[in-house]
Amino acid sequence: MLPFGGTVVAVVLVGSDIRQKGVVNGVINSAIDAIPFVGLAKNGIELVRGKDFLADKEESKNGSRSV
Repeated sequence: MLPFGGTVVAVVLVGSDIRQKGVVNGVINSAIDAIPFVGLAKNGIELVRGKDFLADKEESKNGSRSV
């Protein structure tokens, strides 16, 4: 069950990823996170690097995120 715990978390957080990264990058990010061991490795590398592989959407001057 433990390797699939990350899959459950990725499915629950897919909406948040889509809001932060856009539809395509959000779905890709969540799909990679949902794969047991691959998602764990990706998140570990992102933690060490200090930034995401798939960047968040840019914020515009008025504070809203652009597409």
